[in-house]
Amino acid sequence: MTHVRIQIGGFTLLELLVAMTLMVVVASCLYTALYTAFNAQRSARAAVEPTSQALNAIELLKQDIYGVLPPKGTLAGAFIGTNSRSSNGADADYLEFHTTQTYADTDQPRGGIGKIELALEADDDDNAARDSYRLVRKVTTNLLSPKEVDPEEHVLCRNVMSLNLRYFDGDSWLDEWDSTEDANSLPKAVEVDIEIANRVRRSSEEMERRRLLQSFAIPCGVSAQATEETTESNGTSSGGAGGGTPTGGQGGL
Repeated sequence: MTHVRIQIGGFTLLELLVAMTLMVVVASCLYTALYTAFNAQRSARAAVEPTSQALNAIELLKQDIYGVLPPKGTLAGAFIGTNSRSSNGADADYLEFHTTQTYADTDQPRGGIGKIELALEADDDDNAARDSYRLVRKVTTNLLSPKEVDPEEHVLCRNVMSLNLRYFDGDSWLDEWDSTEDANSLPKAVEVDIEIANRVRRSSEEMERRRLLQSFAIPCGVSAQATEETTESNGTSSGGAGGGTPTGGQGGL
């Protein structure tokens, strides 16, 4: 009788254990690499986000300033910059003016004439830094409403430690500006100095401060128009005599 012996090749148990061990080691290395990369990405994003928000807030204020209206007329009001302090002694300035650049709704951007208010408010967010504030932009678009209208509020930036605004009158930088006391004039430029806090590490309570400083000029035509209107008004009311010269209403820088 003839016996036929068939041998089928395969892996031994030891070889399977070695292969599985190698797969576990490789998977662990990949997981460690991916975890480190994602953690670095989160840390980088957390470090950049506050600064990015502050830069966006400054850029939005710049666009509002570029559309500022002369502080006179039916749909135009005073340009008022108030120098104030927060409860902890930090700069917490307030700015109010009228502009043609409103963009009150980010989902459906729209322009037109509106009243802009920029101020710091207490931040009740649990993740907010200690003694920090939120930068709020309030927009009122219905300026002819017979009753008081609540402005639309937009939080531009959080973890703000201080906000200092200065105004250039052609000779020096001033801490305050009130067009009603300065012949309805506008400053020639506005300087924004904002300080924000940021966590050193995501899981740490330690904070570091970053300061952003930027200045930008008010368009020359707006200042010149405000000056001309004021001069003509003063000249008419005084029988043709020339009016006084505003400190901040001459041309641009």
